[in-house]
Amino acid sequence: MKTHEAARELGVSSQTVIKWIRHYNIDCAKNERGHFDISKENIKQIREAHNIQPRSSARKGHVQSSTDFDAVEAQIQEMCKQMGSMMGRIAENDRRIEEKAGEVVTFQVLEHRTEITNLQKKIYELEERLAMVEEQLEKKEGFIANKKLPRWKTLFMNLWSL
Repeated sequence: MKTHEAARELGVSSQTVIKWIRHYNIDCAKNERGHFDISKENIKQIREAHNIQPRSSARKGHVQSSTDFDAVEAQIQEMCKQMGSMMGRIAENDRRIEEKAGEVVTFQVLEHRTEITNLQKKIYELEERLAMVEEQLEKKEGFIANKKLPRWKTLFMNLWSL
C-alpha cells in the first residue's frame, strides 16, 4: 500500500505517516524508488505505537467513557477557579487604581488651596499698596489745586483750550 493510502486510512497526512514510521522505527519495505511500501501489519504497528483509533470507528462515532467526562469536568472546574481568582485580582487592581486616583486628586486639591492662599495674600498686599498710592495722589492733587498758578500761565492755558 502506498503512503498516501495509509495516510487516508489513519486520517493524517502522508508526511505524518513517514515521520511516525521513522520515529517509532517501524520496519517497512521500500520499493525501487525508495518509497515506503506499507503493509496492513505496519499500519497496525503505527496505530499501536501512536494509539490511533481505526478510521471506521471514528466515522460511527466514538463514545467517550465517564472517566473522560470526569476529567473534562475537573478541567472545567479548575478553569472556573482560575477565572474566579483572576476576576478577584482584577477587582482588587481596580480598587487600588481608584484609591490611588483619589489620593492624587486630594494632593492636587491641597496644592491648589495653597496656591489660592498665596494669591489671596498677594492680592491683599497689592490692595494695600494701591490704597497708599491713591492717598499720596490725592494729597498731591489737593496741594496742586490749592496752589494758584501765575496769571500768564492761566492766560496761555485759556488760549489753548479754545
